Amino acid sequence: MIYTGYYALINKYEKDGLTCIGISGRAPSFFKGLMYSDFAPRWEMFKRWKEGKITNEGYIKEYLEYLNTLNKEKIKEDFNNLDNVILLCYEKEGFCHRHILARWLKENFGYNVEEYKYD
Repeated sequence: MIYTGYYALINKYEKDGLTCIGISGRAPSFFKGLMYSDFAPRWEMFKRWKEGKITNEGYIKEYLEYLNTLNKEKIKEDFNNLDNVILLCYEKEGFCHRHILARWLKENFGYNVEEYKYD
């Protein structure tokens, strides 16, 4: 299973036996796990969104266009053998590229990607 989550809960994820993979341009200094930075939004796009120069819809469109340029065979090779992984970024909740990525992974590879929840 592939999950999504955010860096602040890394200790809980690791305690639950998940392999943590960062999907941001940079990770926090305490994160020592794997990075899959290809899934990070490009800095210029992210910056324009943060500055309000593009809307959420524009961000989604540009991010999906970017994801579609990635080597899908390499992604399939990298992710087919993974189980119990969690893709991490910074946002606690709300609008975030990890949710766009989860849908894209489902649509392009059939991976079931869900936000990791605690009861």
